Amino acid sequence: MKVVTKCLFLLFIFLYLVFGSASLSALNSSVALKIPDLPALNSRAAVLIDGVTGTVMYEKNSNLTIPPASMTKLMSLYVVYSAIEKGEVDRDDIVTISGKADFRSLPPHSSLMFLEEGQEVSLYDLMLGLAVPSGNDAAIAIAEGIAGSVDAFVGLMNTTAVDIGLSSVHFEDASGLSEKNSVTAFDFAKFCSIYIDRFPYVLEELHSVESFTYPKEENWKANGFSVYGPITQHNRNNLLSSYDPVDGLKTGYIDESGYNIALTAELDGRRLIAVILGGPGDNSAQGSLLRAIDGVSLLSYGFYRFINVKSQMTDINPVRIWKGSDKYLKITVPELPVLTLKVENALLLHSRVVVPENIVAPVQRGDTVGEIIELSGDTVLGRYPVTAAEDILSGSLFRRFTDGLKVFVLKLTGKF
Repeated sequence: MKVVTKCLFLLFIFLYLVFGSASLSALNSSVALKIPDLPALNSRAAVLIDGVTGTVMYEKNSNLTIPPASMTKLMSLYVVYSAIEKGEVDRDDIVTISGKADFRSLPPHSSLMFLEEGQEVSLYDLMLGLAVPSGNDAAIAIAEGIAGSVDAFVGLMNTTAVDIGLSSVHFEDASGLSEKNSVTAFDFAKFCSIYIDRFPYVLEELHSVESFTYPKEENWKANGFSVYGPITQHNRNNLLSSYDPVDGLKTGYIDESGYNIALTAELDGRRLIAVILGGPGDNSAQGSLLRAIDGVSLLSYGFYRFINVKSQMTDINPVRIWKGSDKYLKITVPELPVLTLKVENALLLHSRVVVPENIVAPVQRGDTVGEIIELSGDTVLGRYPVTAAEDILSGSLFRRFTDGLKVFVLKLTGKF
């Protein structure tokens, strides 16, 4: 049944992307498939970047400030992992749940882990409760366990945002309920890239986990009871089970923001990161579906319209140097970076080495003596220095004299 549901879900998304929601009922064999050059998204803002190169492949209102809703919890988790890395806490540490973190203290319609006052829960289980069912109660418990209070923890979140260069990001709480939390799609995609790069294991440990059951028997031993027995909740990111390359990250919704999602997916060794903000929806079912459609559309665009390529440079023969202790100078060719290009532009990728013929000694190792120009067709993509691989001292008096004469003649003929 799960496989059938997945196939139907993907079929619906495919039909929506190709034909549009208004024309699904009018399909016929005379309609030609046409994949658009740019995705037409339902959401107000979005960014798609390559996880290796950082190249922005798509953006829509990327600097529009929108509340992140429960995507805020990603920064909460970043702070926790930072504390674990520093040895300040351990994922096996036990947190005793306070009255403020009790699920009955949270506003109506909150996403919950169903924590109860007095329960004893490992930090790691709280992290799962934050990542999978998106528990706002888990966010409070973590904040109190790490920093003593939610306010102090939010201070750590904002300090962290400044430290990693997220100028548009600001938090008022640790869960995302506040409409005063703010991000842009561009900065949040940058943050997600930093998060995954620094803690790559978070995808397997938290964000690709499809379901989570709480409480366990040991969680209510301290107070001897539980309002509810074990409750299994599924990850709010429905693309985990319906679009195979997806292995994270986090959804979010409040009335003030609409339907948000931070996505990451890996296919054939390429990792993409997408942030989608302000999705429409008259209800949660519609909003979740439209959000998923935007996610599949954006990720498919990145995977199938772009490719990562790298120019392979061969060694370049030594070049003539004048008035030096040697007649030829060995040069060092830089390793060129990986580039994210549209497939049609990648086919036109080529490089040109430019080293002048008028190099005059002395030259020190590391001196720039030319450049490599990387192009796609006639479009310059980058310029990279070619440097001297050795020291060449000034030559003997005779060498300087004879080379001087040759240079004089070359100048007269316009060849120097």
